[in-house]
Amino acid sequence: MGFSSQAGKVLFKTQTTPGTFDAAFTAGHRAMKLRSGGLGTNRDLLITDPEIGGGRDRVDAYLGAVAWAGDYEFYARLEALTTLLKAGFGSAAAATTTGVTTHTITPLDSATLPLLSIEEQVGGTLEIFHYNDAVVNTLHFEAEANGYLMGTAGVIAKNQVAGATAVAAGSVLWDDTPMIVGTNITVTYNAVSLPAKSFAFDMTNNFEDDDFRLGSFFLGDLVAKGREFSGTLSIRPQDALLWRQASYGGSALTAPGGVTQKNQLVIACTTYEDIVGGTPLTKGSLTFTMPKVALEPYTLEQSGDDIIENDITFQVLRPLAATPACTAVVKAANATVA
Repeated sequence: MGFSSQAGKVLFKTQTTPGTFDAAFTAGHRAMKLRSGGLGTNRDLLITDPEIGGGRDRVDAYLGAVAWAGDYEFYARLEALTTLLKAGFGSAAAATTTGVTTHTITPLDSATLPLLSIEEQVGGTLEIFHYNDAVVNTLHFEAEANGYLMGTAGVIAKNQVAGATAVAAGSVLWDDTPMIVGTNITVTYNAVSLPAKSFAFDMTNNFEDDDFRLGSFFLGDLVAKGREFSGTLSIRPQDALLWRQASYGGSALTAPGGVTQKNQLVIACTTYEDIVGGTPLTKGSLTFTMPKVALEPYTLEQSGDDIIENDITFQVLRPLAATPACTAVVKAANATVA
């Protein structure tokens, strides 16, 4: 008898106490349906080098220090997504009207971000893992015009327990809310709608996953380093203004300058369906707002009878400390973040 991947479950909850799997996990978690992924064991088998006076065979081996890391790939459903966004960005505030909560998620300047407790049920009953002191190191979102909004969360965890007691099937709090497709996604730059065929957006916290200490198997700490927001846009240009801005430093320039324009980029994603129970009727939505974005120089390329299309890389900047580099706003039914 084999074990089906589809029988597995992954549950997340913001952790209250460092070093301890969250005591309120059963009642307060959120289960996310995944396309693939899980946390893998990063551990070396320490094998001796050849020794003078030794034989031709390896003498011994020990297990080294250990950490757990991996990617969770998913179709973006908004209620479960708020948990990952809060863990990755750092701070979440909620404002609720009748049945609709607006979650405003902003980057935290502290190098210590929220921790997660995670339960992985692999193959249903093949193995049950509990992880604590887990952090969201990376977040990636992408969509094509004729596809779904998809995401990937890169997670690192300090501790794992195998053979854990799983949340009972009847108590699993699934996020079954609607997904988002490319026909309901818009990209605007400097308040102008772009003819985008696709987008990709990335955030990384640059956590170290090898901060091991003498006398311990486990990571000594998980401290976020320099944060980065960036991405790419695939567009079919209507004019050369964006190219001039990226390559010359301004859309009105006809020769290179030394300063690049920094404009607001907004990626707005909306469900077709209204939020159940919301008054007035409100669509579920995810909006990324980046006030200062610079475009990297690129080339206007031609080939045969192909329609000209450009992949534009952008960098998110923060020239003013008082203004967040990126703000994510989610409108959904969940009043709190798991």
